[in-house]
Amino acid sequence: MKNRNNYDVVVVGASTAGSYFARRMAERGFSVLLLEKDERDRLSPSYDIFHMGKEEMKQFGLPEVKEGDGIYEFEFSESAICSVYGNHPKPSELAVVGMHKHDYCVLMNDWAVEAGAEIIYEASFKKLTYGENGKINGVVYEHDGKEKTVSCRLVADCSGIPAVVRRSLPDGYGIEKFELTPKDIFYVTLRYIDFEEKRESRYLRSDFWLFYKSWLAPSGGSDALIGIGACGGFEQAEKVYKVFEKYVRLPAHKVVRVEKGRTPYHRAPYSFVSDGFIAMGDAACLTKPNCGEGCTASLVLEDIAVDVASAAMNDGGYPTRELLWSINKRYNNTQGKEFASLMALLGSIIRHSAKANEFLFKNDVIFSKKLLGNMGNGIELSLGDYAKTLIYIIIGLVTGNIKPAELKAVIDAIVTSGKLTAHYEKYPETPEGYEAWAREAELLWAKTGKVAEWDSVDNF
Repeated sequence: MKNRNNYDVVVVGASTAGSYFARRMAERGFSVLLLEKDERDRLSPSYDIFHMGKEEMKQFGLPEVKEGDGIYEFEFSESAICSVYGNHPKPSELAVVGMHKHDYCVLMNDWAVEAGAEIIYEASFKKLTYGENGKINGVVYEHDGKEKTVSCRLVADCSGIPAVVRRSLPDGYGIEKFELTPKDIFYVTLRYIDFEEKRESRYLRSDFWLFYKSWLAPSGGSDALIGIGACGGFEQAEKVYKVFEKYVRLPAHKVVRVEKGRTPYHRAPYSFVSDGFIAMGDAACLTKPNCGEGCTASLVLEDIAVDVASAAMNDGGYPTRELLWSINKRYNNTQGKEFASLMALLGSIIRHSAKANEFLFKNDVIFSKKLLGNMGNGIELSLGDYAKTLIYIIIGLVTGNIKPAELKAVIDAIVTSGKLTAHYEKYPETPEGYEAWAREAELLWAKTGKVAEWDSVDNF
């Protein structure tokens, strides 16, 4: 590397998002420093097992795993999302790889180092430094009880939910500094279980109950795992889990161990970039609205960022807000608009009774194979989809399966979702016009609901 006190890029946070960006920028010939607050042996400790789409791993060129390497645990492709009572499954054929998360994060750290990046563990971000022009020019971090300063041209915030870098930026720097509240966070409890009746073959499928935000999936070290999540806190998740157990028949089992973790459930910042800065991963709330997966969801933005930032930084250039702006434009015209549309749709429509849930699943409306079966990738809702939805909602109202308030929520959600899609397609080409765009976006998001405002246990 050029100099232990001088890098082209500093990445704060060395989980999957940080490791990937560090690897790709190092491959482009830039000097990269990864700062990770935890010990290497404690990296990403919340969950043991996590799932990642096999084709997505290939798409992004992620490190491969195989049986017997201590990281790989299983593969499966059979999945379904079910109604409140476990009926009318919406199948998916997505091939999924199950891995030990800590071990895979360590593998990705080494993958980044292999390309030339450096990494320092137990290094806590303290603050940014700025040049006379007011633009970011370095990072102060603490390591071994001492504060150290390194200079750089670009800082990537991959620090997760705390978003310690994004939230430390000065007012007026062009980036939203919102802090996620419990209502904006999805609290997940995983119960690793063994079935009382032993199976002849390993359990290799996944079922998800959207009404409860709960799932039964393959595991490592036990027969399977039961996941339950809720915005607002772990206590709320447990409250819903008791209702889930009452209405959904699961195989008889005993709990072996329990793990807890969190993932963001909030719209992404209106801009990811500013002078010498970019937010990524959970620090930018980049998770799939319909399943909470965030690892590969973030990589869509990161691939764009690598191309744009590399061009801006070639020949020693400084990555100004203007030069990085096309990251915003390209992302929000693709995955960004899809995620915004889907979050608005689900956040509003999810306010419904168990009776309405069963009716909508049965008639393949809203909770349809098209919407739920592709895990949040490339969703294109046609006029015919919207028309079918409205027709069946009216039928549900006439037959008593849907209440008037639920009808209103559905119509409002469809309208707002469509408006958000159109608005994100009009994302400004340059920073000029951004403030007006953001104000209009804020008005649209104000019309959507939060998942935390809806409680499934009160809707039977």
